[in-house]
This record gives sequence, structure tokens and C-alpha cells, in this order.
Amino acid sequence: MADPWTHAVNLDRAVLAEGVAQARVAQEDYEGVKPLVREVWQGRRWANLLGTVRSRGEELVPARVLLGYLRGYFLYREVPENDQAFWPHFLKDLGVERLLPTPAEYDRLWEVLGWHEETRAHLRFAEGRRDFIGTLEAIFHFKALRLNALKDSFLSFYQTGMLPERARPYERVFRKLREAMELLLEEEAVPDLRDEEAVLGFLQEAGLYLGEPNPVRLLFNRSDQALGDLYRKLRGDRPATQRTRFRHKQVKVELLKSSVRIEEIQPTLSREPLLEGWTVYGKVVLEDGRFRRFSWVPRYTAEGDPIPEELEVTFEEGEAVRFRLHHQAFALRFSRPLWRPGEPLEPRPIGFNIAQYPLRFLLASGGEARERPEELLGEGLSLTDELIVEVRTEGQRDEWRRIAALPVEVRPHLEAWVEPEGVFARTYPPGLPVGVQVLAGERPVWEGVVQTETQGTLVARATWVPLRVRVYLGGEALFLTLAPKGWPQGWWRLGLGLGSSRVG
Repeated sequence: MADPWTHAVNLDRAVLAEGVAQARVAQEDYEGVKPLVREVWQGRRWANLLGTVRSRGEELVPARVLLGYLRGYFLYREVPENDQAFWPHFLKDLGVERLLPTPAEYDRLWEVLGWHEETRAHLRFAEGRRDFIGTLEAIFHFKALRLNALKDSFLSFYQTGMLPERARPYERVFRKLREAMELLLEEEAVPDLRDEEAVLGFLQEAGLYLGEPNPVRLLFNRSDQALGDLYRKLRGDRPATQRTRFRHKQVKVELLKSSVRIEEIQPTLSREPLLEGWTVYGKVVLEDGRFRRFSWVPRYTAEGDPIPEELEVTFEEGEAVRFRLHHQAFALRFSRPLWRPGEPLEPRPIGFNIAQYPLRFLLASGGEARERPEELLGEGLSLTDELIVEVRTEGQRDEWRRIAALPVEVRPHLEAWVEPEGVFARTYPPGLPVGVQVLAGERPVWEGVVQTETQGTLVARATWVPLRVRVYLGGEALFLTLAPKGWPQGWWRLGLGLGSSRVG
């Protein structure tokens, strides 16, 4: 945990980088520097507020630290509506038990306000006296951050895109709050909008980084009901043309390390469902507008557990963002490591419902897609084939994407029979070539390969002499006896043998 000196350095750098009214003060720096600022305010630390102080190899100007603290106070504390209550509220928050500053404290504050060129231009006087409240309002516009004014201004900004003049110094705060609200409004089930950490966790998992000052913390410091009030108002009153940003519900972002200020990590640039094995494109956007695209591929273990994807996106030298993506992409596993046609096959979807995202099946060797793998049994199965599974990703639209593949083991089967015309053969899968050997007695007459058809193919014709026909497929062979033309099929039962019959 950082000490007050480190928080003081951070405040000094914030004011130095972007001025007083726009300083990006983090709440942790505002809270963490308070013990040191209390001593400075009461004159017990750094008598010369305008000089440079050095320690631990770093330096700061106490006046800039005090201005950064004031910026944080107006951001993260609800300022009373009654200006007379301003000082009691401010001093109590600082830990000083008084209702008004002492004359010396007034003098030190006025010295600081008159020192910085940005605040010097806003010094106010009333009836010849120094007007501290008017000066602070002119510099920080804190009245625009009072809860009711802030909510009204934000609603106007969200609905019209135009920022009211009184809230113009907080344009970045409002823009980041709008992005957060757009994400929440896109969500069917939002986190508890009264739970600050739950809301911030949801936004970070969506890849949105609010930066400093954090608009969600700003709201919660005023009321734990404020964010929910804005959400309910906008949910029922969203302009039809209002631009929205989407959070992809299948992936969450975990930021691991960043050396630059991040605006957003978009893990995917499309609303399409994520599928295992399909390349996804995203981008990292920095606060200064620079961005880099990246790609990644959702992966699962063989058991069906998602594998987080860790990525690093680099910008200039030394500027890098490292993050991890936790996905729940669509995937498919099967009840068997391979499919033998004729055996039952159970597809097991991961991350999706088949009723909402139907499947279809086809063979790598070709043919029409079918709703069930069993319906492919009549297709042209080859001995070395693959079952391809596709999913319809867009609901009612006829858009299909490959989600899985499974080896197919085909065990060929041979059938052969005799008819008056000759010997017929067919195979399963249909259409396989078979070997045929024709013998007259022990003498080979013909041997070759015949391409079969689905319904059966004539592989050996009847002749005027009896023949023996061997039909074979792989290791399976069938032997058939073919009667001469015109002879009855059971001619051998009549006592007739092959004898010395000759072909030709």
C-alpha cells in the first residue's frame, strides 16, 4: 500500500500533466494523501508551499499537491447545497476539528490559488474581500457535480450528445459514464447496481476501463442509489437512434499488467457467437486514442474445459498491455472417439443449447447435410471419411459454421447373389469396387475389378458352361456357383457336375 508521499507525487504529476480543473486524480491518491495534506493545511509541513521538495529521487511542489487534493475533494465528495456549510464539511473530511479555516489557513490557500496560472485567472472578490467559495466554484465548477445537477446534466448528455455548459469541464467523466451505462443497458441481467465493486468488476470483465477520475466511484461517493436511478431512467427512455456498445457474453477480460493508460480492451469486434477453433479479432484502445488489433483462438481441453488465452499487445517501446481472456465459446464433444456408422452417436454441446443453435451433419467426402448422423448412412461413405458438424449461429438465419469433426470408421460389408443373368454384388457403404474372379473348373477365365452400384451390379454373366465366381472386398470373399444359361438354379441337385465342361 502506497504511503502519503507516493500519493502526493501522484497528485503533483496529475496537475502538472493536465492542469488543475482537468487533473486525473485517482480516489486512492485523494484518500491516501490526506494525512500529509492535513499537516500542510495547518502549516505544520512545508512552510514554503511554492518551492520544490525532493525526496527518494522524486520532487514535487506542495502547492500543486494541495490543488490536486482540492480537485479530488470536489470529485469524490458531495458538496453541500448551502455554501455556508462548505467549510465545516471540507474541514471535517480533512480531519480538522473547526467550523472555519484560521486566518493563516485562508492566507496559505489564497497564496496557492494565486500562484498557479490557471487558478490565478479565476480569483474572485466580493465587496472588496476575498471570495473563496466563488473562486473555487469558478475553478472546479463543483456545483455541476452536486448529485441532482450531475444526474440532470448526464441524462441530457446521454440523450442528446450535447453537454450542458455548467458540466463542460467534466466531459471526459460524462463520456466514460455513458460508455459504462451503454454496457449495463445491453445486459439482460445486470450486477447489483447498489454494489460499487460488483459494477466495477462487471465493467472490467467487459474490457472497459474508466480511468481517473472514475465516474462510477464519483456517483457512489454521492449516493449508492444514483447509478440505479440513472439506469432505470434510461432503460425506459432510450432514444431509438442511441448508439450502444456491446459486451460479448462469452468472454471476460482480466487485466494482468499495463504500462499505459487503457481506454478499452475489446476481446471481439463482432457480436457473432464464439466457436472453438475459429479466429477472433479484438483491439486494445489507449486513452490517447492509439489502438492495436490482436487475434486469438478459443480453445478447449479434450475433456471440454475452456483454456484461458493470455495475450500481450505492444505499442511504442516499453508500452505494453498484458491480459487474459476467459471464454465460454461454443464447442462440441461426442460420446465416442470415432463413429462407426450404425452405432449410436451422442453429440454433447458445450456452452450452447441445440434447441436454439441447431446442428447439422455431413461427410467430408461430400453429399448433402442432414439433421442426424444416422441419415448419412445412405450417402457415399468412403472407407476413410470424416463426420463434419456445423452449427447455425444466427438463430433464424441460414448461416452455418463448422464446430467439430469426428473420424469415421467404416467396416465394409459385401453381399453377392445369383440370378439367371449372372452373379450380382453390392457393398456397404454403397458403391465400393469389388474384385471378381471367374473360374471354369480350376481354370481362371477372367479376373478384375468391378465398380458396384447401390442397388447391386452384375459382376459375372451366365454362359453356356457352369462357372465358379469369387467376389471379394478387402478380407471378405464370397464363392458362388453360376449355372449355365437356361439351367435351373439348383442344377447340381440333379446329379450333374462340372465334369470336363470347357469354356468357348
